[in-house]
Amino acid sequence: MTNRLRRTFMQWTGSLPLLGALPKTVMAQAGEQPAASGVQPAGNARPPRFAYVGTYTFNAPGGTAGGPAARGIYVLAPRGDAWTQVQVVESANPSFLAVHPNQRFLYAINELEVYEGRPSGSAESYAIDPHDGKLTLLNRQPLSLSGTNPAHVVVSPDGKHLCVSIYSGGAYNLLPIGEDGKLGTVSGIFKDTGSGPRSEQEAPHAHMMLFDTTGQHVIGTDLGTDRINVFAIEGGKLAPRDRAQLKPGSGPRHLALHPQGKLLYVINELEGSVACHGYDPATGHVQEERQRISTTPADYTGQKSGAELLMHPSGRFVYASNRKLKSDHPLADSVAAFSIDASGKLAQLQYWNEGVHFPRAMTMAPDGSHVYVLNQKGDTILRLRIDGQTGKLDQPTVVAKVPTPVCLVFAA
Repeated sequence: MTNRLRRTFMQWTGSLPLLGALPKTVMAQAGEQPAASGVQPAGNARPPRFAYVGTYTFNAPGGTAGGPAARGIYVLAPRGDAWTQVQVVESANPSFLAVHPNQRFLYAINELEVYEGRPSGSAESYAIDPHDGKLTLLNRQPLSLSGTNPAHVVVSPDGKHLCVSIYSGGAYNLLPIGEDGKLGTVSGIFKDTGSGPRSEQEAPHAHMMLFDTTGQHVIGTDLGTDRINVFAIEGGKLAPRDRAQLKPGSGPRHLALHPQGKLLYVINELEGSVACHGYDPATGHVQEERQRISTTPADYTGQKSGAELLMHPSGRFVYASNRKLKSDHPLADSVAAFSIDASGKLAQLQYWNEGVHFPRAMTMAPDGSHVYVLNQKGDTILRLRIDGQTGKLDQPTVVAKVPTPVCLVFAA
């Protein structure tokens, strides 16, 4: 069976509308892309030697493909068009992963409602074997009490802290990282209050944290309260620095920063949109919204569910994923590509839906040459080439088959 997908897809291009000013039609076009990518690799990007895939092992939100259940973290060797499985590490719902800046350790959050008899999720630390990439468990720590179903994890640029966004607990947790890579107990907690106008927003739902380009501030989304929160890390605690209230009912999920550090983009899960804000990295202040653009075409019908947002290392393109929930539209499962002009404004480039099956997450290749789509309901990792001149996607290739994949990170 070949890894190369048949080119029988529907590719939609044209002008993606700004919300509130939707044109009546969206042009559809199918065709081949130029053969030469023209991608300029990131200056410090090294080819990844190891790939790590997080999975849902049970109770996957949104469902699965119906095949064999995942077992935990999958270690792969990313070589060519067919990646080799090196190891499977047993772990309960390791739905998001992060690699330490020194490339020696991997961290995972366990999306659980109960851990060791308490209402809590957990976080795990692993040592990475520098020769073959295999993982060895170092330790596991519970998250804060009532901190259930953690959704995201990130390591601070100095490698000293792990930041966890807890969806059901509506909180952000901070855990210290030792020189040996092991996790300490939770040292900092910020638990929000409030709600939003939609049924999914009955309480705060922290969804992601992202460090800015200075490394001094960490920016967090809260889907339940339509907020962006900004913190500094002081004395092992999360010190609030700024808060931005977004459009009611939008449901901010994931963030992407422009490489220059002064533009912040947020994908809104409930509304199916991407918004652009100014950002001051010196103070951590989130500025006014500059633009809001839909991730779906004007003729879209049914429920929207934006998921992942990726910034190209050049700062010229950004990519957003849509997941199919209650909709029969052909682009309900899709990747939307946008260009970014000198002012930071987005313009729609392309929709891609071939081989895309409930893309909860995507990952950018370190050199910006490809986007990897994690097909939660396809049990596959789909690689799409990025044309470096146009930003458009082409050359779909299934590089690996993994049950219910929902996160991919690389180690050099």
